[in-house]
Amino acid sequence: MRKVRRLPTIVGLLLVLAAIAGGVLLIKKGPHLFLRAAPELIPSQIKITNVNDSSFTISWITDEETTGFIKYGLDKNPNFTANDDRDQLSGETESFLTHHVTTKNLKPNTTYYFKIGSGGKIFDNNGQVYQIKTAPIISSSPPANDVAYGTIIDQNNNPVEGAIVYLSLANANPASTLSKSSGSWVIPLNLIRSADLSSYANYDKDASIEEIFIQTSTLGTATVVATTKNDSPMPKITLGQNFDFRKIAEEETTTPEKEQEPEEATATSQFKLEEATPSATVSADLEITNPEENEEVNAQKPQFQGTGPTGKSLTITVQSPTTYSGIIKTDENGNWKWIPPEDLEPGEHTVTVSYVDDQGKEQKVSKTFVILAAGESPMPAMTASPSGETTPSAESSPSAEASPSPTPTSSTESARTSIPSTEEGIPTSGYLTPTFTIFIMGISFIFIGLFLRKFNGQSA
Repeated sequence: MRKVRRLPTIVGLLLVLAAIAGGVLLIKKGPHLFLRAAPELIPSQIKITNVNDSSFTISWITDEETTGFIKYGLDKNPNFTANDDRDQLSGETESFLTHHVTTKNLKPNTTYYFKIGSGGKIFDNNGQVYQIKTAPIISSSPPANDVAYGTIIDQNNNPVEGAIVYLSLANANPASTLSKSSGSWVIPLNLIRSADLSSYANYDKDASIEEIFIQTSTLGTATVVATTKNDSPMPKITLGQNFDFRKIAEEETTTPEKEQEPEEATATSQFKLEEATPSATVSADLEITNPEENEEVNAQKPQFQGTGPTGKSLTITVQSPTTYSGIIKTDENGNWKWIPPEDLEPGEHTVTVSYVDDQGKEQKVSKTFVILAAGESPMPAMTASPSGETTPSAESSPSAEASPSPTPTSSTESARTSIPSTEEGIPTSGYLTPTFTIFIMGISFIFIGLFLRKFNGQSA
């Protein structure tokens, strides 16, 4: 008769106990051992900017390119999603080193909660949900259009795309934007809120100090101190360097006096007078003829038109949730026209055209217009496709008061506003503990069942 070998009872019990002990260990340590996000995907330098009554922006960087989004809502279990601004524009999800997510269509003066998505994992603020409150509605109209803009380059003089530009004014909520493929960036100063969000920021259009911080992940950073007098356009900003453009503004204010001194002494010189004539006859007229101020445009790629000095190169910038810019040249009659490279999103936009005249003084003009969403106008649209937005309906989205996450901070003792961040706390990713618990319990029951079956067989 064939002899059947059976597992000793004591050994079976030890195996069952070992399985249960291993299960408990995995439940406690498993998430840390297997599920923790790679360090290069963890969001850092998290900041909240652009807070108003219907939107706000969350930005951060990662050490490696990855997807980025936020989950937001009116409670601590947010279920709405907002993708990166570039993904909202293209309709596709891409990976970036810098991340800039703007929520839309929020309720004014309302508290929202949000978590950050990076590399497919969800991060909070050390176990706490980020919290923010939108601004109240301002009954008055915003101040006249006023933008700050410039260009960012690397050490090799190449334009830098996707750099985050943070701009701070004294006693104001910080603003931010992303640089384009051309390295250009634009921030509308007239739409910035005060530090307490209750009104538009109050600043001097010629003498207020601006602090600018350029943030990238691997290309380095740059800092700039400038004045509102010389910020449109601002001189080129090179990554890895620090700039103080206030001196440029000071030199410009003293230049006219130096030029006027020799004028009387040389007034009898026919050569000098003839040489000065061309610059005196250059027309400083600059006008945007299309669209009209506050016009509602039923086209997402409208054609901008206007007039300016003959043969001059003009800089045109369209500022909204996404910024576009280009260089155009007036024809022999002083006319110019320009079409943005991509569809503009529905909503309010600002178009600014500028150039530097022969005296070195900047001339510029701006207009505000509204792009209608499809179906809002009985007139046929001039372009066919709406801009791609992959976010779910943004009926609710986070506001801008972070607790314990960042909130807009008031100015420091130097009367300059700091950019809110969450550098004091590293975000933590979510866990799958419940799943592991059920899995380990199931395995343990299987082992116990097999053991009891063999034990009963031996007894029989």
